[in-house]
Amino acid sequence: MSNQTTYIDVILPLALPQAYTYAVPFDLVEFIKIGQRVIVQFGKNRFYSAIIKRIHNTKPAVEAKLIEGLAEEDAIVTETQLKFWKWMASYYMCTEGEVMNAALPAGLKISSETVIKLNDNYEGDFEGLTDDEFLIVQALRAQNELKVPQIQDLLKKRNVYPFLRVLFNLGIAISNEELVEKFKVRTETYVRMNEAYNSDDKLEALYTEMSRAPKQVELLLAWTQLGRKTKYIKKSELLTLAKVDASVLKRLVDKGVFEEFKMEVSRLGNFQQEQTEVPTLSEEQAEALRQINEHFADKQVVLLHGVTGSGKTQVYMEKINELIDQGKQVAYILPEIALTAQIINRLRKVFGNVVGIYHSKFNHNERVEIWNKVLHNEYKIVIGARSAVFLPYSDLGLVIVDEEHDQALKQVTPAPRYHGRDAAILLAHYFDAKVLLGTATPSVETRFNCDTGKYGLVTLNNRYSGVEMPEFIVANIRNYTRQKKMQGSFTPILVEEISMALQNKEQVILFINRRGFANYQVCKTCNHVNKCKNCDVSLTYHKFQNQLVCHYCGYFEKVTMKCKACGAIDLDIVGMGTEKIEDEIAELFPSAKVSRLDYDATRTKNGYADVIAKFENREVDILVGTQMVTKGLDFDHVSLVGIINADQLIHHPGYRSHERAFQLMQQVAGRAGRKQKRGRVVIQTADPSHPVIQDVLNHDYKRMYERELLHRRQFGYPPYTRMVEITLEHKKVQAVEQAALYVVNETRKFKQGIVLGPAQPFVSKINNYYIREAMIKSSKQSKDLTPAKHALQEVLDRMKTVGDLRSTDVSIDVDP
Repeated sequence: MSNQTTYIDVILPLALPQAYTYAVPFDLVEFIKIGQRVIVQFGKNRFYSAIIKRIHNTKPAVEAKLIEGLAEEDAIVTETQLKFWKWMASYYMCTEGEVMNAALPAGLKISSETVIKLNDNYEGDFEGLTDDEFLIVQALRAQNELKVPQIQDLLKKRNVYPFLRVLFNLGIAISNEELVEKFKVRTETYVRMNEAYNSDDKLEALYTEMSRAPKQVELLLAWTQLGRKTKYIKKSELLTLAKVDASVLKRLVDKGVFEEFKMEVSRLGNFQQEQTEVPTLSEEQAEALRQINEHFADKQVVLLHGVTGSGKTQVYMEKINELIDQGKQVAYILPEIALTAQIINRLRKVFGNVVGIYHSKFNHNERVEIWNKVLHNEYKIVIGARSAVFLPYSDLGLVIVDEEHDQALKQVTPAPRYHGRDAAILLAHYFDAKVLLGTATPSVETRFNCDTGKYGLVTLNNRYSGVEMPEFIVANIRNYTRQKKMQGSFTPILVEEISMALQNKEQVILFINRRGFANYQVCKTCNHVNKCKNCDVSLTYHKFQNQLVCHYCGYFEKVTMKCKACGAIDLDIVGMGTEKIEDEIAELFPSAKVSRLDYDATRTKNGYADVIAKFENREVDILVGTQMVTKGLDFDHVSLVGIINADQLIHHPGYRSHERAFQLMQQVAGRAGRKQKRGRVVIQTADPSHPVIQDVLNHDYKRMYERELLHRRQFGYPPYTRMVEITLEHKKVQAVEQAALYVVNETRKFKQGIVLGPAQPFVSKINNYYIREAMIKSSKQSKDLTPAKHALQEVLDRMKTVGDLRSTDVSIDVDP
């Protein structure tokens, strides 16, 4: 038996239909473990790091190659993760290799295609390097960059990964995946007094010296009010309390009285602020926590349905504290990590450095470091976007999915097209952990699971500290347009409300879910609209860039004053976006400071944080934004929210449009009046009697939910059915239509589920690829789509053997 060959089945980061088998050299057999990375050759002269899935002695049907070596001594993926990957690949109809690609940080997926470069930021020496490692450094100095095969030729060794790993770990070299800009921690400016003025005598002498500078005295008085309690103060808080501007503080800094310094306030790194206690819960919050624990006695999943501003985060923190006391790990999943600096800060203040943060803005070395800290149980709490479900937890006790209704929790592309909420629930099941879902506007499916007894339901019906829900005002766009009273995109009611808020030194949020200046540019003479040359969409006008831009493929062209079709110069701008609203509001209120929060304004790595910090510090009076402004934000001084065009949300194509319109309007309205006073929300619409508008006005989630259930039962949509969406793409329109017909007709033969289509989607061409869609629905009697998925997979496998159809790209979206 000792001479028996040992084989391993491995998962490669490629879309392979099954695991690949390799043989293990005798001298490495005792060192291999499930979940370990090994270096293997796959294809001609291509090398990859693969994950060991199974160790066995069964000889494969084809001759197995030997592995090249071990990437490290210990396993980096747990057996629970491998089970999770297998489930995800099966349920979402993709391969385990695609799941591995999504799960592992790029720093753990090095391949022979990887480009190696010297790290320009490395400032150390090379004394501790071996001859082979130093030879790689010298070659990189001479040639700037090398691929792995070139390094293999240089060292005359096949397995060069141990040498590269040393250079990566020391920060001497980086791979092409790591050339993404490094994540920059969010910092804030703090102020402390120079130690020379700490005594009462020195302070009194300072007051006397500054008697002719009253503003400086005000600042000093403000410091003495706050500064006795702490060694340093946030700059913005000090200036607000003293009611002076930054120039007054600068003069005192120049005199040496104060010192300014930057300090990290959240995200990765050592947290420098003193930890505080978990906030005390109100009676309603304490009762909600009691009910949550009661439901957890017999249910795995509980929904906390709390109105905006009800203090759901405080309930989460109390529950997290319970789990930390038990030594368990907690995963806190949010829709978009970039939008949650405030929540991160609150958790770090209470729990300190046991909190880890995981998301795509970290470079890959940092993500590998976080991965290892979770693996070794150094992080007890992990805050992350949907990708945090892939981390190597060892003792998970609780998963919190905040804003569980948010569509950002759904992966759109590439595969696996998983839903972060559903994946989190399955992950928790492997650990026998509990799941706490939280939102002010639950998805219809989640609330349905509560009503049918699958999930527990706990409600928080009142805002924290007794603050009232915002008051809604409807402004009828149709009437004001007929009366010619519209001021650009604004009704007189909204203009008046903005004016009152600004007079009261309060802040305003204006919400429109379209970026750019206008929808499109049209010729008044011949009605020609400029379209994208790669996609079947009109180009969106961006005034500040002076460009017409495609929001699908990125194509752009300069704005011209002549019509391309007829040469006329009578061109009109139609529709509105964030840029136009920003432009108009600046004209209406020239003294107000206006800022914009959308994808275009936050493309830089700190763009979002900069805009939010300015708004928090009251350097901005009016914030114009897309749905980014609806998520994870809590501002003390916002008294007014204006929804510029509610109809645009309601009439968006898709069976979820009414549900999502209600959610977006309720969420953005929740930003108003969250602390000191009741807020006001102005909804501009041409159809005030629309049921969704009425539900928003009355905060009536129940009515919206019951109406949606009625429609979905009638027309066969979730939660009464399950769906699989098939999208086919090809550069030739005839080819994609032929492939779509093949898939639909062949799948129908299996008589599994209801097969719909093929159909031309709303946008039928993107980036020169023509698109067709089909849908498989389960019957209302049986929601099990497994047989239908097996049938579809068989059809797709057969299609790959048909010459004319095999070049068609197919993507599968389960639960779209």
